[in-house]
Amino acid sequence: MKKLTTIIVLIAGILIVSICNFNTVREAFELNTRNAAVDSKVINKENKYIKSELKIPKLVMNNKEIERILNKKFESDIMNFYNTSVKEAESYFDDFPDAENKFVISSDYEVKKSNNKVLSMLIKYYKYSGGAHGTYEYIPYNVDLTSGGIFTLKDLFNENSNYKVVIEDEIKKQIIQLNKEQNLPKNSTQLYAFNEIKDNQKFYIVDDTIVIFFDLYDIAPYVAGIPEFPINKEIISNLLNNQYKEIIFFKE
Repeated sequence: MKKLTTIIVLIAGILIVSICNFNTVREAFELNTRNAAVDSKVINKENKYIKSELKIPKLVMNNKEIERILNKKFESDIMNFYNTSVKEAESYFDDFPDAENKFVISSDYEVKKSNNKVLSMLIKYYKYSGGAHGTYEYIPYNVDLTSGGIFTLKDLFNENSNYKVVIEDEIKKQIIQLNKEQNLPKNSTQLYAFNEIKDNQKFYIVDDTIVIFFDLYDIAPYVAGIPEFPINKEIISNLLNNQYKEIIFFKE
């Protein structure tokens, strides 16, 4: 009888462990299917004018029509960058046939936020066409995955809200702090010459934060790189429209 009891206890223990493991696997699977995954496609091309390495994001999601439309756009935008760069390189070597260095270009991407409602991703372009250094540019893709639509900064906020003023004031406060860290006067424009954000202002989303960023030379010298300014949700939450408030602050 004692031996039988021991066997029953062992079997019960195995069943409990198996159920726990199954639940863990099931939860991991559900998490994976909820979030949009991003894979890569790499294209390497080279001729006598230009060398390129293009890394193209390939979205994988349950809605195959939205997946198809977005992937087509990502690849089309990157190939437009490639084709434009090839024409520039050919024109340059027509004018300067003795030039030694080929143009070098590349594309890459970085996913900043991804769940079943939103994808916020940067496609990063680099180009070297001679000179002391290359140039680079980040293009944001902020996508409502429920519709496949790409939304702008303006779309996030209630109509007629003063979101621009609120964001501009916050950026100016951050610049004052950055100037202080560099031992510059608080209103110095030596490092950052910022006045206002644009109607088509670039941004991405990470966690619960909207990050405003600027192109090279837009508000700062090359040495400053891509200036970025995080705007915390406490600053703008009351200005967001309900549709995008749910997307940005969505918790899984």
